[in-house]
Amino acid sequence: MNNKLSYKNEEDKCYGATGMAIAVVVFDGEDFITSINLDADPDRVVEFTEDFYFNGNPGFSAKNAWNQILKNFNLAMAMSLGNVLCRRLVYESNPVDRELTESLRKLMTDVGTESCSLEADETGHLFDKNLTYLTRIFSHHGVQGVAHEFAEALKRRRNMTRMDMIDQLRALSML
Repeated sequence: MNNKLSYKNEEDKCYGATGMAIAVVVFDGEDFITSINLDADPDRVVEFTEDFYFNGNPGFSAKNAWNQILKNFNLAMAMSLGNVLCRRLVYESNPVDRELTESLRKLMTDVGTESCSLEADETGHLFDKNLTYLTRIFSHHGVQGVAHEFAEALKRRRNMTRMDMIDQLRALSML
């Protein structure tokens, strides 16, 4: 993975996990999460339910199956963006630089092609839409306060269940 995407330290990792949790809640994907574990390997911080890893279902039409795969891809993209945006905008109080944005775009384009058979322009449209939306979310002063509180709670507890995460992020619904 690109060094710009790697965690610099535990605090950076904590804010990355916070960004993923906020993105999950904002995108109504909390049912796909079982827990968040700050002590896990960087690519295993968030543990997903089996439903997130859609393997197909003979009862689903091809269209419904593809829509579910696309929905899961969109959630994964939102979580990746949330991770980076929370680390940069909230933790570091810095904007996200173009090089980092382009690294993420390339990564998401590759994943979109592989998992959903999306064309680069289709993934790009989805990426731009999510980036704009989540930049607004993580730039909001109220969301930043909730993010700091969540990060502190996660750092103290080290592990949160889905219900812990939802309880801790309840304040988002009031913003």
